[in-house]
Amino acid sequence: MFEKIVLSTDLSSDWDDIVACAEEFKVLGCKEIILTHVLGAKGLDVHDMETFLSPEGQARLEAQKNRLESQGFRVAVETPAGLPALSLNEVTQRHSASLIVMGSHGKSPWREAILGSVSNALLHHARFPILLINVKRLREEALGAICQLRTTELLRHVLFPTDFSEIADEAAKVLESLVSKGLSEVTVLHTLEMVESHPTAVLRPDEGPPRSRLKIEEERFRKAGVPRVNSHFTKGHPISRILEALREGNFSLVLMGAQGKGLVSEIFLGSVAYNIARLAPCPVLLIPRAQEMKKDS
Repeated sequence: MFEKIVLSTDLSSDWDDIVACAEEFKVLGCKEIILTHVLGAKGLDVHDMETFLSPEGQARLEAQKNRLESQGFRVAVETPAGLPALSLNEVTQRHSASLIVMGSHGKSPWREAILGSVSNALLHHARFPILLINVKRLREEALGAICQLRTTELLRHVLFPTDFSEIADEAAKVLESLVSKGLSEVTVLHTLEMVESHPTAVLRPDEGPPRSRLKIEEERFRKAGVPRVNSHFTKGHPISRILEALREGNFSLVLMGAQGKGLVSEIFLGSVAYNIARLAPCPVLLIPRAQEMKKDS
């Protein structure tokens, strides 16, 4: 499914680490990489663009390209000028790629806000799955590992948060497609939102239907051939409960829809995706709506 991917490099040392470990993306089926450096804006203003790549930047981009080719990938290089979110979608569409890989931090002031601006903007305009990698956190979690990003075990144990929405179902289909790539274990997580209608009163929704849906999802992945499947039912706020599960578990990837439904439909796109990608001790793969992906087919 992910034979051709876009790596959105900011040419930082963090991205040198991602490129050094790029061979591990082969577990997703990757064979070809579009190495992309967006010539961005000093202040994220389209009228204030840095439209030229410095000699140092050119040398670093070439070095990253060579490193990828040495790992057996076919590599093309793109340096579009424009707003990063729109440019990355355009590059991905033009090359018929199926995944955008982004880091969560950068080296310059405007790239340091990548999750709050570029990645979040990309999520709002998402037409392709997006893999967000928090390089700094992964480095801390992988002390002593040959590959600091620990992506050799990307499909070892996937956390799948779901609200049973249409977009969550699309994410589940992507997860099912990874079974043939060596997906070993899945934990399905559903959080029943507890809505405070008054400081001293909390609405108590019926737990029966969501618990039944959770069991259905659990069985779905078993039938798909996942060797080990777990389910976890929680109550509270989705962000807190997902982060709690990540702290208590040993997950290699979070896979979730880029949007949700209900009271946190907008939060799921902005706040949940933002916070999970920023704080997760593993990569986060976000799946957009199917109709958005079909626009580019």
